Amino acid sequence: MAPALIDTPQSAVFPSKELAANDQYGRYHPSDFRDLNLESGFGPMAPEQMGYLQPTSLDTPVEVMRERFERDGYLLVKNVLPRDAVLECRKNYFEFVAPCGILKEGSDPIDGVYCGADGRKYLPPGNIRRLFGLKGDKESDHYVDLMIKAHSAPFYLNFVQNPELRAFIRKFTGWKSETMLTRTLLRPYTPNSEMTAVHYDQMYVRAGPPSSITAWVPLGGVSLEGGGLMYLERSHDIGKKTEEEFARNSWNLTEEERISAFNKNMNDGGFLSRDSKVYGQEANRKWLIAQYEPGDVVLHNPWIVHASCKNCDPGNIIRLATDLRFVESGTPHDQRWMKIFAPGDGV
Repeated sequence: MAPALIDTPQSAVFPSKELAANDQYGRYHPSDFRDLNLESGFGPMAPEQMGYLQPTSLDTPVEVMRERFERDGYLLVKNVLPRDAVLECRKNYFEFVAPCGILKEGSDPIDGVYCGADGRKYLPPGNIRRLFGLKGDKESDHYVDLMIKAHSAPFYLNFVQNPELRAFIRKFTGWKSETMLTRTLLRPYTPNSEMTAVHYDQMYVRAGPPSSITAWVPLGGVSLEGGGLMYLERSHDIGKKTEEEFARNSWNLTEEERISAFNKNMNDGGFLSRDSKVYGQEANRKWLIAQYEPGDVVLHNPWIVHASCKNCDPGNIIRLATDLRFVESGTPHDQRWMKIFAPGDGV
């Protein structure tokens, strides 16, 4: 079933190239990859190794949604969330962190226009920041403090309880009740700075069975060049095989070490690779990207390999998104995730 053509507004919160119509087979080809500035951490992505995520309309029969999710490992659903609610959360976030100087002076916070400083100054807290050895910069440290506090700010806690998303999760899964893991990740990526490293989610929730579903929610529009989440084509088999290999090599680890994504068998930082270009080439699979609108949600399973390109948005817009993970209420899950995010919390 081919999705309907999606009209794309041009606005300050969604700067992007014009979308083209679906082709006769229902495939989605918004732009020629040779016209896009897509960069990994180690240089430009090759056009031939890129593809597009298949969007799914909200009125698609749930049986079709489930088939696509089972086949592809992800489901990009349009207009799940009310646009106004998404943009209100975006506005509140940037107003919350604005005192650290991250926004362009005089700009409207909802636009998220970057101030133009060295992007490393505003890396999110956690292992990526630690690997860069950032500490002691007044504005940078102020941002980290605000970024951490944003995870427990009322505007954000209210947003993640969104009833439309919860209802959709129950409809899609068939669960009578869902539990959202308390540890959510609220992530901004500034232009030409760090990006999401190559990983799959189960490596971080190993203390529970692989039964969680992640909802990746862009908070505002993300252009094709804006560093939105990208998925390695049908790579859930790679995630499963990789996790099996880690399990075989964990015989000499303690239980605490075994469930850690940062044990000695893993890369420092808990990821598969920082070079998405080479990783995709070695796997001989395409990286799939999309142009995201406020209200979009991507569901993905715990095995599919994903990452992001560098944020090269032509409007110098900060990419803002949140990761929400759900399990069926009453079922086992990783209890380490039942507390609000804090740097150095081990997961």
